[in-house]
Amino acid sequence: MSETKIMLGFEVGTGKEVQMSLHHTVITGMTQLSGKTTTLEAIISRANRRAIAFKTKRGESGFNNYREITPFFQERADWQYVATLLEAVMREKMKFERPWIMKATQGTKSLREVLKNVQTLRSETTKQLSENIYTALEEYLKIVVPQIERLRFSKTLDLIDGINVMDLTEMTVELQSLVIQSTMEYVINNLHDTILIVPEAWEHIPQGRNTPVKLYAETFIRKGAAIGNYLFIDSQDIAGIDKMPLRQCNNWILGRQREGHEVERVREQIGKNKIDAEEIRSLPLGHFIAILGDDVRKVYVLPAGVPAKIGRQVAMGEIPATEAGKYMKSASGEATQSAQTGIRRFLPDLGGDRALRKVEELEIKLARRDNEFELLRGEINALRKELITSTTQLEQLVRQQDTTEQRATKTQIPAVRPGFTIDDLNQLIDQRMQQIIQYDKPTIFTQVDVSGRFKEIIKERFVREVGIRIRSLNQSLIHTAMVVHEKRAIKRGELYSFLHGGNSRISDDFYSELQTLEETRLIIYSKETGIIHWALREYLKRELDSMYDDVAVKQAEDYLASLLLPLS
Repeated sequence: MSETKIMLGFEVGTGKEVQMSLHHTVITGMTQLSGKTTTLEAIISRANRRAIAFKTKRGESGFNNYREITPFFQERADWQYVATLLEAVMREKMKFERPWIMKATQGTKSLREVLKNVQTLRSETTKQLSENIYTALEEYLKIVVPQIERLRFSKTLDLIDGINVMDLTEMTVELQSLVIQSTMEYVINNLHDTILIVPEAWEHIPQGRNTPVKLYAETFIRKGAAIGNYLFIDSQDIAGIDKMPLRQCNNWILGRQREGHEVERVREQIGKNKIDAEEIRSLPLGHFIAILGDDVRKVYVLPAGVPAKIGRQVAMGEIPATEAGKYMKSASGEATQSAQTGIRRFLPDLGGDRALRKVEELEIKLARRDNEFELLRGEINALRKELITSTTQLEQLVRQQDTTEQRATKTQIPAVRPGFTIDDLNQLIDQRMQQIIQYDKPTIFTQVDVSGRFKEIIKERFVREVGIRIRSLNQSLIHTAMVVHEKRAIKRGELYSFLHGGNSRISDDFYSELQTLEETRLIIYSKETGIIHWALREYLKRELDSMYDDVAVKQAEDYLASLLLPLS
């Protein structure tokens, strides 16, 4: 199969055109500050391929102006499939539990039938271990089966060239994973020349445990390229993503990062001698470090609809990236430009990265609101037309009806109050309405602390994202983290001896656990000194200190540390 080349953008500094081969691709960068969605849109539009994207979070602004299709799902009940579901809920690989899973799936054609079998087997078993397995699987199926039965799914994928979007925001993460996996399986077995974008890859293709998406991603990657099917992995950062699919990706498009560990991972991927850490922290919107095969370039990605001349000028620093926003086809996605809101026209000349980032964030929020207002405006216009039509029909009915009820009303009113006509009644109603209007209270405007609310939302989102990673840890990692939390600082050998007893040689698994805890931001391990420090407080202070006081940071640390406690 011949190699497909498409234009990615222009090299920063020289303005040279940068081409990329269409292949499995990783795109990372800070949400709303890097331009990942705009980059995906640009690549797909110039590749002239069909693509499938998934919206997984409520309020997500990406891919709003593209064709939405019904979520695709084909239900399975074979034991291999159910085993992956159990691995996802247990957050560990299944070993000797397979015979129990085979028994639960025997003779079944749907997950509802599997659920009934599991409930029967759990009630009959006398062994604690098998009961635990059946209980875990039962609780998982109780989550996904009602959703599968309640929601409407498509049995085929009817795609057009360009981006086709499945909205999964009303589903739990468990069902989202099943839909994405089912879509991947259909694409690899029935379609060609199709791009599939996996969102929130750290959640759906995690390191250290299986999910339905992760287990099928390897098959998709190994079989897909030969028939023109490619996997695009979209994530805020590299940490937490399983390394198998990453190793198969020939294109790495790495955007802005601020967190120290993630910056170092980007440098290691590129080669530490080739780029400075500060350069990664300060990458402007739409600018990426692109690793395309063996070639490494700093690139400004040309958005879809923007003339090449404008993109080259941005790459060479002759005009700011915001100028490209005037030419973009739509305001959707996380890379919305300030030219669409014009907020900078009302502000003085700003200096400093922090002030500029704040303005960029406000511009993005305003652009999203504009998009919502347009949708509401369309709904209001439709309702207005419907109201006018209904009112006209009602007026015609009223004019046509001089019914028995109307005549009865005219005769009944004088009977209740002699000499009182229907005109007198109408006059009395008008007087009462005037009294109500006079006593109606005026509108009161309330002062809202916008900055304070923004800070609360930012903190809650940040803490929630860290909390999700902590909850994904297995019991062994949680116990290790508890020990380090209480010790605050402990030597490597002492920790291993405390956890495993004796003076045996430290295993490779132990070092892997330390690396996972480092990636979760709970500890820092110094290879030089061999000392392990509790690092959550320092991480939170570094990320939140500029906007929050010590009390708020301490509250965030206490809450996140409490997630290590076992559920009561």
